[in-house]
Amino acid sequence: MQVICEASGGYERRLVRGLQGAGIAVSLVQASRVRQFARAGGLWAKTDRIDAQLLCAFGQALQPPPTRALSAEQESLRELDGQRRHLSRLLVMEQNRQAQLEHKELRRLGKRLIAQIKRELGKVDLLIGELIAQSAELTAKAQKLVAISGVGARTAALRLAQMPELGALNRGQAAALAGVAPFNRDSGQLCGRRAIYGGRRAVRSGLYMAALVAARYKTRS
Repeated sequence: MQVICEASGGYERRLVRGLQGAGIAVSLVQASRVRQFARAGGLWAKTDRIDAQLLCAFGQALQPPPTRALSAEQESLRELDGQRRHLSRLLVMEQNRQAQLEHKELRRLGKRLIAQIKRELGKVDLLIGELIAQSAELTAKAQKLVAISGVGARTAALRLAQMPELGALNRGQAAALAGVAPFNRDSGQLCGRRAIYGGRRAVRSGLYMAALVAARYKTRS
């Protein structure tokens, strides 16, 4: 038996852990892939019953591989990363608001809020560093990542959180999962322009600065 379920913003995590703990194979799939599968079959309606039947048909047709169980350390790291990204978004929002405020008292309140968010970000970064240091597996992976030009400790930590599969994938699979693999767009004798798409947006976005730093470093050297 294999259970197919959609990712739903974290609400699915307890279900996935429970099934994996009971020895039942479970595949966590992107909701967008399931919706595209439905549209390919001409199905536009959406109800709970239809969704259940659709997930069953999706699993039978495409046979997605079982989702890999995460260790307790990886679960904690993923949760910390989620909190860090949330705080980072809040910081950007408040900084943008601060730039438009004219009321003196509101600007003072905004500055205090921005300072508080930065302190909380620092605390989360410390927790992430401590968690990695306490795990031999995560420490070994982090050391390999920081050996790459442009990748610092923070980038390595976030990549470990967002790609727990690192170490179990080949180069092509890792690139595709990160959303940086150039895919063919050929037809007959036409050799189309390669383009990257898909993958995990947070990973791809996080790799941008690392790639930029590495490119400049290589150019100068």
